[in-house]
Amino acid sequence: MLAGYPKKVQLHTGTGVTIRPMVKEDAEKLYTFFSRVPREDRLFLRDDVTMRDVIDAWARDLDYDRVLPLVAEVGGNIVGDATLHRRKFGWTSHVGKVRLLIDKDYRGKGLGALMIEELISVAKKAGLGLLVAEIMGNQAAALSAFKRLGFEKEAVFYNYVKDQAGEERNLVVMMKNLLIEPAMVPF
Repeated sequence: MLAGYPKKVQLHTGTGVTIRPMVKEDAEKLYTFFSRVPREDRLFLRDDVTMRDVIDAWARDLDYDRVLPLVAEVGGNIVGDATLHRRKFGWTSHVGKVRLLIDKDYRGKGLGALMIEELISVAKKAGLGLLVAEIMGNQAAALSAFKRLGFEKEAVFYNYVKDQAGEERNLVVMMKNLLIEPAMVPF
């Protein structure tokens, strides 16, 4: 599954980026990355990434079979984090959940799409049949990006989650079926 990493890619702007699995030694770089994330964006994250203990636990407890974290690096700095979460057994063992966060200076340049495409590729190699993205309803850019990558809105849970400021938000569940190839549309 991890063959081919690290992978060198180029953004629309010409910037070279390395995409690779996170390693334990990335804790400091990852903490620095999350520290640069604007407060208004951190409101939508599941975990309080301003707490160093959270990042250290992720690095200490790496288990690629359970959670595969991919990082994007430019000049030795992490500028993107994408994760594929899955269960080895049980009734959802064919389902992966994806999460994504891109440095504000690298948004709109194709990095997020490249990272999700990497997770889609890894998920297919792992035999997963379905990917799920859970996004707060007011994150219009994220919803649009996942839609462009073939994810479809399956459900909206109204006032289902609270952001880190305690405000209730709608949760949008988007899914991508990996077993059905999209139909080719003739030009």
